[in-house]
Amino acid sequence: MAGERLLRAVLSFYREEADDLARLEPLLSCRLSRGWSALRVDCTDRLHLEQINELIPLLRAPLDALQLVRQIRLMAPGVSDRVYPVRVPQLHDGQASTAE
Repeated sequence: MAGERLLRAVLSFYREEADDLARLEPLLSCRLSRGWSALRVDCTDRLHLEQINELIPLLRAPLDALQLVRQIRLMAPGVSDRVYPVRVPQLHDGQASTAE
């Protein structure tokens, strides 16, 4: 699935949630691509990366539902990459497990 199609799928996931959809607007300025296990999000600069960083919780649900990537990688010129898991392990009685 190409980056543009993946972006449309994420936006479609929130089509009935106007507030969440509006919050995702900064994604429209990103270039998205998908590698073997990660969604690569190329941001324009450090400030833009910080805006997208705040959207990670919103990105996780649709990406987990699609099961196409396991990580979200944020990148911007002059900034260290930030990598986040799509599925966050949940602790149950002191043991890590993924919500399945």
